[in-house]
Amino acid sequence: MKQYLVFQLYAPLASWGEEAVGEIRHTAHVPTRSAILGLLAAAQGICREEEDALNKFNQHYHLAVRPLSSCERWLRDYHTVSMPRENKKYRYYTRRDELRLAPDDIGTIVTQREYRCDGYWHIAVSATPGAPVSLEALRDALVTPHFPLYLGRKSCPLALPLAPRLLEGSLKQIFNQAAEQLTAVELMMLAQGGETCYWDDPDETSLTWQKQQQCNNQPGSRRRWQFGRYTRYSGSLGEGE
Repeated sequence: MKQYLVFQLYAPLASWGEEAVGEIRHTAHVPTRSAILGLLAAAQGICREEEDALNKFNQHYHLAVRPLSSCERWLRDYHTVSMPRENKKYRYYTRRDELRLAPDDIGTIVTQREYRCDGYWHIAVSATPGAPVSLEALRDALVTPHFPLYLGRKSCPLALPLAPRLLEGSLKQIFNQAAEQLTAVELMMLAQGGETCYWDDPDETSLTWQKQQQCNNQPGSRRRWQFGRYTRYSGSLGEGE
């Protein structure tokens, strides 16, 4: 039997950043791998500047997500941003350079950010050999996190305790156990279906994948803000062993 760390995520607003091109910042409908790893690292107290520690941490965990709300409701807010027009005479290395080198070329654009409303998810984490932090330690960190936790953006604080616990069994079994043990009565109205699961462990056998997708949410370098690719699987909780 395999051990999993299972916890819940719920907030009125959540933003799971996808690839950002242009002025619109879209959100995925389920928590991304980078977002969950970032939340766990923040709870553990790993600072953003500790790149070696982050790189080691990000390589040793498999993640699975079960949405328990439809996540069909979303909203978009708008921000104004000052930035210079394109000018090949200058090369801007920092935000300060943008404002200082070409003050007469500064203009204003409107940017948009998307949020999921009333999203509710169950997360399952398993560790690979050599993991720098045990699942027991991660559970304790989620109970008393070192840094404040939020769902994608600082404007998206948690609205329920994470309620982390260690469960043993197959991925299918522990998601069913979590639905019985974690789901708040007040949120049962949100649990519409919840049959589709997402996971990144290629050796998972209790669920049968119906779709596999190449995602770009594997953290690479926090200093250079780089991400790598990984394969994410999805399938119905009602199928498999």
